[in-house]
Amino acid sequence: MADAANLIVLAAGDNVGIALRDIPAGDVAATLSGLSLRAEEAIPQGHKIALNDIAAQQDVVRLGMPVAITREAIARGHLVHVHNVASRYLNNDEDHYE
Repeated sequence: MADAANLIVLAAGDNVGIALRDIPAGDVAATLSGLSLRAEEAIPQGHKIALNDIAAQQDVVRLGMPVAITREAIARGHLVHVHNVASRYLNNDEDHYE
């Protein structure tokens, strides 16, 4: 059912999904294709959620491309954002993009 989808994964091989709307902590994040996982913390609309455990110093892959590198390990279901990744393209301390 379409109204149950609150998450999109942009490409095969991505290790993050994008929240289509706010996903409260404890809710299920789910795609139309059937992927689902528990949001372990609140995921704001447009932000990334880890689809699986991502080790420290590993690539964050979105749309099939590495867009960031983890500063620390990020567990499945957790928010992937400036507090735990460094952008591959911008200085997080000044640009606050990722």
